[in-house]
Amino acid sequence: MPAPHIRTFRDGKTLEGELAAAMHRVGALGVTYPEHYYETLVAKYKKDSVPYPHILTILGEPRIKGHFFYSEVLRRTGPFLDYGCGTGDNIRQLLRDGFSRAEITGFDLSWESIDLGFDLYRDRDALADLFVVNDTFPFGAEQFDMCYSGSVIHIIADDTELDEYLANAWMVLRPGGILFGSTLGIKDGDACGPDEHGPPRVAPRSDLIRHITAAGFAAPVIVVQPHESHHPGDKKCVFEFCTKKREKM
Repeated sequence: MPAPHIRTFRDGKTLEGELAAAMHRVGALGVTYPEHYYETLVAKYKKDSVPYPHILTILGEPRIKGHFFYSEVLRRTGPFLDYGCGTGDNIRQLLRDGFSRAEITGFDLSWESIDLGFDLYRDRDALADLFVVNDTFPFGAEQFDMCYSGSVIHIIADDTELDEYLANAWMVLRPGGILFGSTLGIKDGDACGPDEHGPPRVAPRSDLIRHITAAGFAAPVIVVQPHESHHPGDKKCVFEFCTKKREKM
């Protein structure tokens, strides 16, 4: 799960504009900001840069709530891992929808995106204990019942690293545990042209299935969702997937 590598905005977007839009979205969820807070954030992120600009453009719009498996998640109980949690948007959505706080853990390789979430939601003191950050996967076997992978697979270019990521997900789930999430891809037979702002892995459904099943999961249910096109000929789509841990032979 490598750290995001693109730190420039695309399509004429700016830090100032995207911060204002993100604060508007988060404000609609009930967060209030003190006077001049916007200017403070602009100054901070002009100095340090946003870790992954695309995350800012969607912050305040948790993607988990639109996933086809999400309604089932809310009917379940048991420990839940957000593996590659980014800003923590999806964790906050789980909390708003009544999922048990005591069962939620978010993990990422660095604090950068998590801190961006804290800056926008202003809830560091309330939620900091839900997040675990380490440069290696810190969990033991069979600790979780569900594992969410939101927009992570498409940033892992190397096949060996992807297999390790999925092996960790298999290991950390209890027997019959659920791995679900989403990733950018292309339909079988299509080609994806170069895109300097795009993710390093844009692979067909067959590739996703191959890696998931090789890790020890059942053949995933995959739902294809549209993806916002950024340039002519952009054929990317979103694969929402859900699969169950099976015992390896």
